[in-house]
Formats: sequence, C-alpha cells, structure tokens
Amino acid sequence: MNSNKRPFNVMATTFALLAALFGASTASAYSVYRGVVADPQHHVIWEAGNFGVSGGAPTLSFFHYLDDAAARAAMPNSQCLVKIDLGNVAPAPGANFQVGNVGIALGAFAIDQPVAFPWQIDFDNNPAGHWSIARAQISNGNNTAASRVAAAGAANLVFNDPDVTVINGNTTGCAR
Repeated sequence: MNSNKRPFNVMATTFALLAALFGASTASAYSVYRGVVADPQHHVIWEAGNFGVSGGAPTLSFFHYLDDAAARAAMPNSQCLVKIDLGNVAPAPGANFQVGNVGIALGAFAIDQPVAFPWQIDFDNNPAGHWSIARAQISNGNNTAASRVAAAGAANLVFNDPDVTVINGNTTGCAR
C-alpha cells in the first residue's frame, strides 16, 4: 500500500545523511588578520613599520575575526590586511599553530638575526581575538630587528604560502 513512499523515504534519508556529513566537514576557515599600510599603487609596504614587534613580552600581533568583512569593520584605518588562514579549527586560549614552513626563505638580513620558518603563533585571547608571534620566534635580535625580519618574512609568506594572502582593507585593489 505504501510501497510508493518507500523509495522517497530512502532517498530523503540518504540526502539527510549526506548533508549532515558534508555540512560538518565544510566549516569555515579560521583566519587571523593584521592591518597594514599600502603604497599609492595599493601594494603592501613590506617594511618594519607595518610589522612592528613590541610589548612587554615582545610579539607581532594578529586578530581573529569571523570573516573578511568583520576584519575590515574592526580595523577601519587599515588600508590592506594580511590574512593568515590557520585551517578549519576552533582553538581555545593557549592553542598554537605553525606559520610558514622550512621550504620558504625569510629574505631577511643576517645582521637582524632571523629565525627560520616555521614560526609559532599563539592564541592568548587578550584582548579578545588576539594572536601573537613571539619575538624569539622571529629574530634573536631586538624589537627593531625582529620587525624588519617580520616584514621580510610576511612578504615571502604572501608570495609563497597559499595560506597567507593580502586582502582589501579600506583600500580597494590591495596587492602584495
């Protein structure tokens, strides 16, 4: 009597299972952002001023936002944003990830005592959404040297690591 409904029920159940499986695996990427200044042609200025290492325990700071639009809204004075995709993760404070890999050169001067990739980025959530790369991960030199190394390293990551990109901030047409 209800034999006509059985194929529909099987098909509906199959689609529901597939949707549940694929829905769980298509989580959004978790990204962190750093606002930077660009030149008149909208290219990021890969200099220490854009990648300042500072603080009591010196670090290079990044912030997590839900998406690119939220990052732009939170950093309205940033012409461009350097975005690092950490993958499909949901980290808790204390989590850390590797940025870059040994196959990517830093492009920094030896006098700045650079530390090779990968660099560890840590989630301390202080203030909310805050991630940082400790100076000791970047350089064995002072904050100024670490800032120069961070700028050179970030440039090489953008050119050589698909997980690191430049996106528009308050400027359209941002480029690496």
